[in-house]
Amino acid sequence: MSATELREYAEQLMKQAEEQSTKEFESTMNFLSDKLAHMGKTKKDAVIHLIKMMKSFEAEATLQELVGGPSGARPKERNDLDSAGCPPEVGVTYQLPSGETWIRRSKAGATKKEFAIHAKSTTWVAMKP
Repeated sequence: MSATELREYAEQLMKQAEEQSTKEFESTMNFLSDKLAHMGKTKKDAVIHLIKMMKSFEAEATLQELVGGPSGARPKERNDLDSAGCPPEVGVTYQLPSGETWIRRSKAGATKKEFAIHAKSTTWVAMKP
């Protein structure tokens, strides 16, 4: 086989794989729809559950897409999420290995930079004294 024939064959296989994947996805969604009806749940219940399972910035972006918001607008990403993707809790005291402490006073307040940086390599729970 020549290089051109191989390329065409590869493209054909990739197209077949994509079509198969789409068919499997649609089949799964139909199965889930039937299962939801059997359980007495609605598709809306399933969508709400899926959105709750997402990280907050993913959920915001998904909802923005659904309501037809401005395309390309990136949701603001938090800088104070720990390695598990969790933000610091309000009213909790956190401590750095150096002994410095900080209390999260409000949900809207800024996170001390040193604490946000340290949280990226650990969790907020582990930083509680």
